[in-house]
Amino acid sequence: MNTNVATKDIALDESHLIEAVASYFRSDHWNRAVEVLSIKDEPIYHAHVYVETQIHPMSLEEIIKGYFQKTGRPVHRKIEIFTSGQVADSGSIHGIEPEGMPHFDFLWKYSPGTILGPAPRAHNVEYWGQKYMDEFYKKYPFHQKLTGEQSAEIDAYFESAAFKKYCELNEHPDVVHIHANVETSVHPDLIRTAALKAMRERGWDIEEAVPVAFQMRGQMHGKIVFIGNKPEKIFDIAWCFNPAVTLIPSTRYWLTTEDPTYDARTMRELPLLLKRDPYRLLSIRQIEAIIAAI
Repeated sequence: MNTNVATKDIALDESHLIEAVASYFRSDHWNRAVEVLSIKDEPIYHAHVYVETQIHPMSLEEIIKGYFQKTGRPVHRKIEIFTSGQVADSGSIHGIEPEGMPHFDFLWKYSPGTILGPAPRAHNVEYWGQKYMDEFYKKYPFHQKLTGEQSAEIDAYFESAAFKKYCELNEHPDVVHIHANVETSVHPDLIRTAALKAMRERGWDIEEAVPVAFQMRGQMHGKIVFIGNKPEKIFDIAWCFNPAVTLIPSTRYWLTTEDPTYDARTMRELPLLLKRDPYRLLSIRQIEAIIAAI
């Protein structure tokens, strides 16, 4: 991939650069993230860690993998890097799954004044576990037992042109992340069951499927996150509650304006983001020195 690293340099002694990055991975912010990933009193489904940085995301990916390798929890899945659908000039190192921990995203925004540090936002470590999702679901009067007609309508969605398009895009090598967008009045667990059946029939191998919430335009929305082995990606079905329907493709736009029934991130957007600012693409030697200094 063409990373389009900006050529402008910001002078900084190498030893200071290595310590600036390594010190973040000893900081309270990073320790809080690891603490969240280590919660044992409930299932944790997903987490977000927000930072500001000058370090190139491909270098950050290698440092994060090195950190977890060093601490005995190697990352065992492919990681994707792509632009954010909601926060301008930001991106995500997406689907980091250390062994024995939930998957999380490391979300960055370029900062001219910070090598690597916590993002200046109220909640710069977020997570979604069973307790959160149980409370979130209480907001909606979902159908939890289906009539024959409702079951048929769910089947119809998973046979629809919209779901077929979602699957085709997800299988395309240029698509790094995708949401199917739906409207529904049935409990997400029922959608999850039907989706797993449809994906299995398509030949996909799904390692896990978990409920998560996410913020869009100031409001929380629900989604089901599928952790796939085939295709080896993490992909979602995002839902909006609509008491008038059982399960239909979305009729309103969500994160992008390409098609209301899905939102996709491709390989094309990332180089456009990275060339805007002088990211520091580190050498293997520098990355190894940072990992050793953590």
